[in-house]
Amino acid sequence: MATNTITESATTPAEFRPEGAASKVWEALTANPATSITTIAEAAGVSRPTATKALTGFAESGRAIRTPGGRTDKGRPLPDTWSPATQTHAIVSSDTEVPVAPEVPATPEATETPDQDASSLPDDGPTATPTMSIQDAMRILEQEADRRAVAEAELARAQAEEEARRQQAAQALAKARMIEDSRRALTDLLQAVTTTYAALLADDETAFASGLETIYTGTADVRKAARVTQPKTTGTTTSWGSSRGDRNAPRPLRPDVLTHLIKHPDLAFTANEIAKVLGRSSGAVANALDTLVNNGEAELVSERPNRFRMAQPQDD
Repeated sequence: MATNTITESATTPAEFRPEGAASKVWEALTANPATSITTIAEAAGVSRPTATKALTGFAESGRAIRTPGGRTDKGRPLPDTWSPATQTHAIVSSDTEVPVAPEVPATPEATETPDQDASSLPDDGPTATPTMSIQDAMRILEQEADRRAVAEAELARAQAEEEARRQQAAQALAKARMIEDSRRALTDLLQAVTTTYAALLADDETAFASGLETIYTGTADVRKAARVTQPKTTGTTTSWGSSRGDRNAPRPLRPDVLTHLIKHPDLAFTANEIAKVLGRSSGAVANALDTLVNNGEAELVSERPNRFRMAQPQDD
């Protein structure tokens, strides 16, 4: 039967001296046997790829031994460990390292005879329970640290994607709501303008005054609906905001004063009384009343104080 040729390694760790970064890796390997590439790289002060390249070269030349890490009880893989090769190791043609030990001749005392009583054999004591070595604990800690780093990165990525998705959805919803509210407000305003214009042509003062009030309210509704007019970017967040703010347009006063008089055709009011109802200044209301009197839309009923009411139709 053909057998593989076994040759003993002729170089000991003390005699082998590589150059460059491999020298640091070799020193770390001999100082930290049976450890992972990560531990050796940190001890040598080199990168993991540099340590891997050096250790692979040591293994190919028969100066290092790579031991598979296997798996834990839960099936998780353990990292491989590396140790320097000694003269008690040899290399076979299949690149498998096997220990070479001298043959120990059997002695008559070590040979068990059929007549020997099993009770006379020495007692080796209780069976030792396997314990976890420091190297095993270090491997587990390294694997857990790597797992945690990967898990944290994945969670952070998923959270960032979810926040970006929510921001895009909120922006799209706000824009769609602005467009819908603006269309409705503009349509209502267009109808009010058309109706009021028709009342003006028909010389319908009551409908015209009421239409002006509706136009004013509709204008405010349009401004409120179109408060979002253009996209703004602040930092990493894009939002929709008005460049003019929420300043109110000047509100016409005469239509409000006339409307108040029309609602109470049989009563006369002072400028101060109407100002309290409308929430405007009495001076502005007094000016509006004088203009209405000049236009024939209101009449002065009494003086000191001046009281006004809606103009009454003249009897023929």
